[in-house]
Amino acid sequence: MKNNLTVHRTDERMYFLQRLLANRQFEADTHVFAPNVAVDLTSIRAVADGGIVVCGRLAEGVAEEAESRGIKIFNMMKDEGFQAVNSRLTAEGALLVMLERSLRSIEDSYVLVMGFGRMGAAVAKLLCKLNVRLAIATGSSQRPAYAFAKRVVPLSAFDFAPYDIIVNSVPYPIVSDAELMTMRQDALYIDLASKPAINLEYARYLGIDADIYPALPARTCPISAAVAMQEYILEVIK
Repeated sequence: MKNNLTVHRTDERMYFLQRLLANRQFEADTHVFAPNVAVDLTSIRAVADGGIVVCGRLAEGVAEEAESRGIKIFNMMKDEGFQAVNSRLTAEGALLVMLERSLRSIEDSYVLVMGFGRMGAAVAKLLCKLNVRLAIATGSSQRPAYAFAKRVVPLSAFDFAPYDIIVNSVPYPIVSDAELMTMRQDALYIDLASKPAINLEYARYLGIDADIYPALPARTCPISAAVAMQEYILEVIK
């Protein structure tokens, strides 16, 4: 049996994943893409009929193309276990960004976490363990958030003036430019979503250290990220 494995090495974690899977045998033509990479039609057409694709995102038309050629798609971003690990690793990466870029120590900082889904909750849980002064903005029930923060606010009508660090996990624009003007110049804005919640260009014009940080585990803990992918792959491909 041939290895039949192609790991698309778009970042460092994929290099480690390839090493972890080097001695594994796969019966079908198997392609693995990083969770943040959208598999497009060109990529899916390079997979043999009846092959396997492991990924996190699909471009338009790819699912239909795969189905017509008997290609199995395993989406790791729809797996609860993988998402939990990925969120934890991303939260650790966000903490590293805070330590590297914030003008204040973590102990002296007041942090706002925007969004309380899986990602936002992971960030809040980690900061709570460190006794960081924390507020959470959520659009869902506020009760669970009070387990981590003394202050919980609606995901609207933002006033950023009190906060030294803002971490966003909401994957769409929700902050107006007028609200953005309440953010202090010495604040740090970290966006963990696929699309930023604020106008990043305007934030930088205002002098704010603001950026989007996609695929943080690939940059801050690539071996752990690769192990998480390996475990998922070996679980779904028997």
